[in-house]
Amino acid sequence: MVRVASWCFRRAPWVLVLWLAALGALGFAAQRSGAAYRDTVALPAADSSVAADLLRGAGASGTEESVVVGSSTGPVDAGSARARVGELVGRLRDVSHVVSVAGWGTPPARVSADHRVAVLTVRFDAEAETLGQPVADELAGVVRDAGGNGLTAGVSGQLAELSAAPPDLGNAAIGLVAAAIVLLVTFGSLTCVVLPVLTASVSVGCALAAVALLSHLMTIPRISTEIAALLGLGVGVDYALFVLTRYRQGIQDGLAAEQALAAAASTSCRSVVFAGVTVCVSLLGMLTVGMAFLNGIAVAAAVSVLLTMVAAVTLFPALLRLLGKRMKVRPATTGGFWSRLAHSVTARPAPYAAAAVLVIAALSLPMSGLRLGVPGAHLDPPGSVTEVAANLLEDGFGSGSDGPVLLVSQLTGEGDRASVEALRAAVLPRAEVGEAAYLPSPDGPVAVLTAVPKTAPDDPATTDLLAWLRSTATAVGGPPVHLGGAVATQADFSAAIAGRLPLFLLSVVGLSVLVLAWVFRSVLIPLTAAVMNLLTAAATTGVVVWVFGQPVEPYLPVFLFAGLFGLSMDYEVFLISRMQEQWRRGSDTRAAIVSGLVATGRTITAAALIMALVFFSFAFADARVVREAGAGLAVAVLLDAALIRCVLVPAVMIRLGRANWWFPRRLRSREHHPPETAPPDDKPGEHAYADR
Repeated sequence: MVRVASWCFRRAPWVLVLWLAALGALGFAAQRSGAAYRDTVALPAADSSVAADLLRGAGASGTEESVVVGSSTGPVDAGSARARVGELVGRLRDVSHVVSVAGWGTPPARVSADHRVAVLTVRFDAEAETLGQPVADELAGVVRDAGGNGLTAGVSGQLAELSAAPPDLGNAAIGLVAAAIVLLVTFGSLTCVVLPVLTASVSVGCALAAVALLSHLMTIPRISTEIAALLGLGVGVDYALFVLTRYRQGIQDGLAAEQALAAAASTSCRSVVFAGVTVCVSLLGMLTVGMAFLNGIAVAAAVSVLLTMVAAVTLFPALLRLLGKRMKVRPATTGGFWSRLAHSVTARPAPYAAAAVLVIAALSLPMSGLRLGVPGAHLDPPGSVTEVAANLLEDGFGSGSDGPVLLVSQLTGEGDRASVEALRAAVLPRAEVGEAAYLPSPDGPVAVLTAVPKTAPDDPATTDLLAWLRSTATAVGGPPVHLGGAVATQADFSAAIAGRLPLFLLSVVGLSVLVLAWVFRSVLIPLTAAVMNLLTAAATTGVVVWVFGQPVEPYLPVFLFAGLFGLSMDYEVFLISRMQEQWRRGSDTRAAIVSGLVATGRTITAAALIMALVFFSFAFADARVVREAGAGLAVAVLLDAALIRCVLVPAVMIRLGRANWWFPRRLRSREHHPPETAPPDDKPGEHAYADR
């Protein structure tokens, strides 16, 4: 790392030009090619996918959207309201790829009991994923234009979901401004503000362009852009901050600029690389879930973290050469608060550890009722066409009208139609069921029953209904029945993720433990870090459930755990690396813990505050899952830095003593071999206490 950082320092103009050229080239390529984000969840083996395949095979291909129209001034099917709805029908027929608009006859096919809400069925000639964003925006635009003068309109369906506003990264600027203020207060130098923010901005810009290009090669959901920016800006500022802190310490010690950078490169840059690799490993653990949707999020986030890590060890030294002369360096200070805290924790570890565990346990309590699922469209951004449609459907037809369930079966014998009718009669007491439809013709081999639940799509009772429908279909007999529709697809998605969570958790924890064991040549440090990260993950999930309510998006705990596990390892690497430096120099365990916490405590908490501010700025995004991720990660890093790394880790390490540094001798390289004895100037009894 010293050679890389020193080379970049000496050739600063060329390094800056290369980074700016990369940013320009990637940005130009992304702009010319555009993005091909896909939010489709593919579950080939799921029951809902089998139902969809049967419908496509019977000729029911193409997405079907429900345009919902409501009138606040009178009946929607009479007078001026009826005329305006008729005009809307004409404009809907002109939308690209529309095959038919049904439901507006004489009388209309589906009107609420109070005649205030009507539903139009718009069928397209292709699936929503194929039609893409342009057609979704065209449909949403026509529906929005129909509103006004007492008329309200919205759209429900897969294509309508694509009409959500594109990722808005404007909130990231707020987070960067807040981070800049913290940097200014912490270091008292404008240069110390510009360097980390500029480094993070350039690297994240490259990452977002790269993600847009990758969307043409693999399934990457639109939400990946905001997640990549969220993580990239957070860790980007932090990584640059850790290198900057060590560089300033070298300047305070009287070293020349290049010598100070060499010292920072041999310590902090090395830690940045290990921390970045750990974050990427944790994020890529999401690949074990085996879903293209999550794979896209994992790859996008890992690319962002990887580029910010590379920028911290290449671009940052170059900027330091160009702007570092303007930096104001305050005189070094003594430990102050951090010295008092370190000595207090190491002197009384049990009370501090107990207090930390109690706080974590209290925050984790809401997690006991965690329920995975996709929140209903009524929680979409206010005023969006999907939110308007969900509210109109609920007002006009009941809570479950926005989530019909399709019972699809392939008829193979003469008695199968009787079984379908028997199933319809069995389902009627628990759901509203229309007449059976037979595709592709009245004599077709595929039967479809449409069951409308009495509860909302995200209600636990609706999930119970799906299980009851499957068991009832089995009890009735006849041909196999497969459940389709958006609600069934979302339930299958949640079940698939829940079933693969054990493998995901084991892979992330196991890989992270192996990386830390290799970095620190220790067995207990990685294991205790993994346990503490699990505690933090439980507390973070509990906070998200408490603030945002149920259900929680199925993939959110996966992302939160992967991101949190990686980010918390950042602080573990920076803290333990400093402790290990002191221990290798001959300090006993207690002295190493105190020295490491004093040296890094202020920087770690400042870095956590900066990262939390960046994350929290995303808590005001339109997308609910981005708000949850931003708020969750903000709480996680603050909890991890202030409570776990600065209190619980020192308290546990002081109890473990020299066992912290144990590693099988046959696996320990010679250059990592630690000192075996304490220095002769130890205080009497101190080393014995540390060895307990």
